[in-house]
Amino acid sequence: MENGSIQLNPSPMDTPESRIPKVQVSLFDFWALIITVFVSIISFITSLLVWAYIPEDSFLIIFSGFVIFLIPLIFFLNRLNTVEVMSGKITIKRPLRKPVVVEKEDIRQISVTRNENHSLRWLIRLFYVIFLPFYLGEGIIKALRNLERSFPDYIVLSLFLVRLAGVAFFLVLYYNVEILAPYQQTLKITTNSNLNLQFFTEEPEKLVTILKNETK
Repeated sequence: MENGSIQLNPSPMDTPESRIPKVQVSLFDFWALIITVFVSIISFITSLLVWAYIPEDSFLIIFSGFVIFLIPLIFFLNRLNTVEVMSGKITIKRPLRKPVVVEKEDIRQISVTRNENHSLRWLIRLFYVIFLPFYLGEGIIKALRNLERSFPDYIVLSLFLVRLAGVAFFLVLYYNVEILAPYQQTLKITTNSNLNLQFFTEEPEKLVTILKNETK
């Protein structure tokens, strides 16, 4: 799933009251999922190979920890830049990839449903408040114990970097959920090409009106 902001570019028939200044959008992108999984697997395998074949007394062992940061990085970058509702089409601009363009003739269904992220927001926040300090604290304790056991500094640092990469990964996941949590409703759009878009806004009725006007 990808998230981002949306901008509504008014057509000549738009009025100032019909514009919605802030909307979030989410869609399932198969190729983005493939790229994310591929980069994650390559990062993990590279880290294992570095750990297995580089001597323990070499500072290059630290690279096995740094490479894991590619996983949270690809999850962070795998999001939408801008989305625009223009006259006759919806344009979704994505980093390093071609934009997704939904023509008005391709829109098959528009519906409004409850946003589950909003319903579960406090439970998710409570989980992260409890889990992240415990997860990071456990990593610090293990690093201190390894230093007491006279483990090479490079190895201790590499292991701790892996733990920090895990923290970064969970923070990225939390960010992706949190930016959608304030919105109580989800505006779902289904296209004839089986593309499923989810728009999050405080005023879904206004966006429905704009989209229906565009699809006429």
